[in-house]
This record gives sequence, structure tokens and C-alpha cells, in this order.
Amino acid sequence: MVRKLDLVSYDRVNSNQAQSTEAVYLHDASLRTLTTEIISYQPVSSLTEEEKSLAKNISPQDSAITMRQTILYPQGGGQPSDTGSIATDQDQGPAFTVSLVRKTQDGRILHFGKPSTNTTFTEGQSVIQKVDNVKRNYHSRLHTGGHIVGLAMQLLMPEMKKVKANHFPGEACMEYKGLLYNEHKPQIQANVNELVRQDLPILLSWVEDASDLEDVEGRGKDRDGPVRVASIGGLDKNPCGGTHVSRTGLVGSITIRKISRQKGISRVSYEVAPEL
Repeated sequence: MVRKLDLVSYDRVNSNQAQSTEAVYLHDASLRTLTTEIISYQPVSSLTEEEKSLAKNISPQDSAITMRQTILYPQGGGQPSDTGSIATDQDQGPAFTVSLVRKTQDGRILHFGKPSTNTTFTEGQSVIQKVDNVKRNYHSRLHTGGHIVGLAMQLLMPEMKKVKANHFPGEACMEYKGLLYNEHKPQIQANVNELVRQDLPILLSWVEDASDLEDVEGRGKDRDGPVRVASIGGLDKNPCGGTHVSRTGLVGSITIRKISRQKGISRVSYEVAPEL
């Protein structure tokens, strides 16, 4: 029997004990639509303070939906979240516009946004997720671009330790412990251009032992379970939960914008074209 969810008196205990959302995007980032089921639907104002902190710029009048599975990427690992929509029928328009996706500590994935007028959702209801294809492609190219910059640096200066990665539009950069200067920029750019030109495959796998991986973008080494690893043509290994294009050539032109330094940390800022 399908039970209608009460947005005002939603049972907090059941919410906290709800099963984790299956992150389908980790296994198949090519999917742009997915049929799944509603677990919960509630106003942002009824979330816990911890959950609200995941969506500080979202209006309390907006709503949050969790589902059994999702193909929408939640913000994290230096990558912004997907946007998209949730429909109740294949032949109708979106019933809910997704503006932000975030993952909770207990593995639930919250889809924040606004429902269409008079839209209601019920527990167990079948819905269709759709990903904003243009934005997903751009974020994937930007994320893969960061890995290319990282590999270019690894090949050029293997002694430089990567300490941080950011793949947000307008902020994309890779940070390293040590000092880099403007004279390094042409060398890094040349290595990046060559890796794009070679059109190397982006290989994704899962490993149980992450002791030899850099803990920058992916899951921490202190967490249980397998770790997802991204590799460019087998030349590197990075823990990574983000979305990627399938080959380096699909990223398009990568521009090393500038190199800056602060307190012994060097930042290599980069960008890719929003559209190819």
C-alpha cells in the first residue's frame, strides 16, 4: 500500500533510520534518466540542523526528496552538485525542479528544490529523475580536467605533494605543497596539452586497499569499504567519487590560468570551455 507522506509531521526517527540512497552515478555516469521510488518528501524547515547546514542557500520554503537510487551527483569532492528534475509520468513535465543535491553522514542523498503547483509525492511512488545534461557534461569535463592537470604535475614534478583540488566553475585549481612560479606555467601547459592530445581513457575501478592512494578528493583512508579510483590511462591512481568524461580528448582545451602562492602552498588555477 502506498502511504502519503505528511510534510509537517514527518517521523524524524524513521527519517534518520532510512536506508542509504544507492549512488547509481558512481557506477554509470552516462545515465541521464532513471526510474526509482520516493523514500521521503518534506519541507526544508523540518530537517535537522545538520541537514539544513548542507543547504544554507536553500529557502526554508523549499522541499527535500530522498529516493531509493539517484543519478544526480551530490556536491562534494571539489565538484558542484547536479541539477535536474523529478517527474511523476514519462509524458508530463517535471513535477519537481532539483536545484541542489547533498549527501548526509548516514548515506542518504537529499534532493533540494521546488515542486510544481499542487504537486504531491507519496512513499513508494515511482518517479523519473532527469539530469541537466549540459551542466553535467561541463562539470565532468572540468573534473577530468583537474585530474589531467594533476597527472601533468605528477609527470613534471613528482616530488610536489597534492594537498587540495577544486573543480568548481571559476574556481578550479590544484594545490601543492611547495613553491611554483610563473616560469613553470608553460611546462605544465605543454604537459596538459599532450595528455589531452593523446586522448587517453579514464579508467574507473574499486579497490579494497587504499593505502597507496593520495587522500585528496575521495573517501578518507579511515573509512570502511572499497574506494573508487580514477586513473588516466593507468598512469596515475586517485580516490575519486566524481563524474568524468570517458577520455581526455573529450575535455577539450584546458587553460592554465595562473600560478599563485600562499604560506608555502602553490595553486595551479585552470579552466575548460563551458561548451565544446
